[in-house]
Amino acid sequence: MVIATKKFDANAKTQYALLQALNDDDIARVIHCNPPYEIWSHLVVTHEGISQVKRAKINLLCSQYENFTMHENDSIGDMVTKFTKITNGLAFLGDAIDNDQKVRKIIHALPPSWEVKAITLKELNDKEEMEPISLIGNLKTYEMERKAKEEMTPQKKKK
Repeated sequence: MVIATKKFDANAKTQYALLQALNDDDIARVIHCNPPYEIWSHLVVTHEGISQVKRAKINLLCSQYENFTMHENDSIGDMVTKFTKITNGLAFLGDAIDNDQKVRKIIHALPPSWEVKAITLKELNDKEEMEPISLIGNLKTYEMERKAKEEMTPQKKKK
């Protein structure tokens, strides 16, 4: 009887902890589940899906990664946010991308107006392995310098 009580207490505590961590939508999905394992299984299927759904998500994210480019009107911050969502999604699903690949992808994703900077970054990356955070800092600095030059250049007056 003591063993059954301890098991019940452990299950009750686990179930309580799981339910406390969930938002209202997730609670509505699992409130009918009884043992904590059933709650956990239901949440895994809901958020990660079955292996077929997981594979489809990976394929979609891989496609987004392969086709990733920075648009002319995007800021470095916007570009990094989009890129990070893609790479974090892949990592979460078990298909992580190493830092060197990330750096190369970001450099290749730069728009044509950044061509001079992209060439410099390619040469720098070939000499030494660059971390994505260093690359992003470098790009943000360049972006600020470009904006400052644009603001300092007198605008041509329309006739």
